[in-house]
Amino acid sequence: MGYGTPLGTICLASNTWPRRTTPKLASVEPGSKDAYYMLASYCFDTARKLEYVFKATRRFALEADPALAARIKHDNDEIATAGREWKAIAEATERILLRLHGEIEQDHDVFLNTVTRWAHEARGEAS
Repeated sequence: MGYGTPLGTICLASNTWPRRTTPKLASVEPGSKDAYYMLASYCFDTARKLEYVFKATRRFALEADPALAARIKHDNDEIATAGREWKAIAEATERILLRLHGEIEQDHDVFLNTVTRWAHEARGEAS
């Protein structure tokens, strides 16, 4: 089994979401129980998909970058020690997410712009 199997599994797991193409924002009143449950559903669904990513890629776990693995463990521990109050957990998680995004944003943008340029060039378009 090559890399195609885990990548294919990730592909299939990623393109579904609750109530598919139905309007979301127009279907709930901000601050209502339905809005709360819609948000919870999306959070749980995102977490579920990440569990599928783990299942699809776990055979590669021992090939992980040790420094990145240590960072993941550190961040997990930081969230775990934030306490039991959701506000503290959310603040710790947001802090880590913003730091992580800051670390990858520039690289991601370069990759996205490069691949987009290649697509334009392949079609003979100016980028």
